[in-house]
Amino acid sequence: MTTESAATGAVVPVSTDGPAVLDPRVVEAYEGMIADVPEAGGDGFEAILEAIAAASSAAELDAPWRSAGLEGLANVPIVVSGIRKMPSDYPGGLPWFLVVDAAVRATGERITVTTGSVGVVAQLVKAWSLDAFPLTVVPRMAARPSRSGYYPMHLEIVG
Repeated sequence: MTTESAATGAVVPVSTDGPAVLDPRVVEAYEGMIADVPEAGGDGFEAILEAIAAASSAAELDAPWRSAGLEGLANVPIVVSGIRKMPSDYPGGLPWFLVVDAAVRATGERITVTTGSVGVVAQLVKAWSLDAFPLTVVPRMAARPSRSGYYPMHLEIVG
C-alpha cells in the first residue's frame, strides 16, 4: 500500500502491520541538520558513575538503569539544554535517537533522557539547527496508541 506525502508529494510506502517507512528524501533533509549534533559516544560508564555519585539516598543508587526515556516526563515542563545523537536500529524510523540533556523547570533538577520518537527527534534536531537551546518544552504523549502499539509523542514549545 502507498500514500502521497503531503510534505513532498512523493509516493510513500505505508505498512499496515508494522512501523511506517519514512520517505528517504525526508530522512535526507534531517541528515543535513543532524550532521553537527555531537555524538553521544562512549559506553556510558562515566555518566553512570556521575549519576551514582550524585545520589542523595540509597533509593537513587539504581537511577542510571531506570531510564523511562522522555515518556517518563510526559506533561512535565523541561528546559532542553543540549542533544547528542546515537545510531538507531529501529526499522522504518529515523536512523538516530537522541540523548537529551535538560532540567525539570519547576525544580531545576538536571536530567538526561533518551528519545527515539520520530516527531520529538525531528523537533529537537530542527531546534539544534536553529540554535534554539535552551528550549522550554512540555513532552506530550498521544492518548491512544498507534496501530503498532506505540504512543506517539511531540513537544509542546513553551514561550
